[in-house]
Amino acid sequence: MRYLKGLWVCLLLPAVGIAHHSFAEFDQQRTIEIAGTLRDVAWENPHVKLKVQTIEAGKTVVWDVECHSVGVLSRSNVSLAALKVGDKVKVAGNPSRATPARMFGTNLLTASGRELVIAPNVKQRWNAEATAFAIRPPVPTEQPPTKGLFKVWGSDPTDPETSPRALWRGKMDLTAAAQRALAAWDPVHDRMLKGCDPKGMPTIMEQPYGMQFEDRGSVILLRLEEYDTIRTIHLSDGSQPPETRILLGYSVGHWEGETLVVTTTNISWPYITEGVRQGPASRLEERFTVTADGTRLTDKLTITDPTTFTKPAVLKRAWVWRASERVKPYHCGTRQKIANGT
Repeated sequence: MRYLKGLWVCLLLPAVGIAHHSFAEFDQQRTIEIAGTLRDVAWENPHVKLKVQTIEAGKTVVWDVECHSVGVLSRSNVSLAALKVGDKVKVAGNPSRATPARMFGTNLLTASGRELVIAPNVKQRWNAEATAFAIRPPVPTEQPPTKGLFKVWGSDPTDPETSPRALWRGKMDLTAAAQRALAAWDPVHDRMLKGCDPKGMPTIMEQPYGMQFEDRGSVILLRLEEYDTIRTIHLSDGSQPPETRILLGYSVGHWEGETLVVTTTNISWPYITEGVRQGPASRLEERFTVTADGTRLTDKLTITDPTTFTKPAVLKRAWVWRASERVKPYHCGTRQKIANGT
């Protein structure tokens, strides 16, 4: 039962902004509300954060309000540019199960009376005319400059196959040891990530932001916005992997028609996804295929790992092309100027 519960946690998390750590810390069945003075706005990755000072039972309490990432908010119709330190605000959200005076923000009422819905699948709370949270979808009439792989790809919020968590919806047959490890995983307190420590393979491929393939001759570079990650794919040239294992592993690619096939080994990253650990002999095969019109990319990922799976796990997710998508600097932990949706 714990194994099945863990899988359902993955499936029920929000479709965007879940790439950094589990939202299981926050009780999504409860919504609380605070009112006070805005003391700080940190427009930074991996999560935008607010600090709101309140008076509760005659005592001063400073609330830590976590929000979605810069990458998610900047691609939505949400802007925090109107917020100023010292403003009187109201914030509603899901309380932390682990830490007092901490929440995940879903609604924010500014000093001017404007409501911002700052999380998906959340209704307006104070103002019926508040703009709903929405990631800007691609324009249907857009046509890609090329039909092939070498361009920028992103997620389409209207298409569940491009959701970050789509990658983990495939069947994973766990070994007895892997099942025990998953049963021991506490999604509220356990973390794959700490702050700005980067992700490794294959977990990084769940990221919801822009990614770009670049043809560099003997290698293909795959630029992923999250953590400013660059994967190097060596085209079949007889080169040998390093003696030590590395975070992203060692990737070798070849073409089968229009499909790029990438095999990755020598991975030091200890996870596949939350609660599912990765063994030292893990071998990944990715098949990147672009549709004939050049607007959609599918990654079919097969993981062979005798420590974790009783048979290879076959997983899949997709991306879409849109002219507005970019691979933006991630600048994890660095405060940035708040931009109006840029």
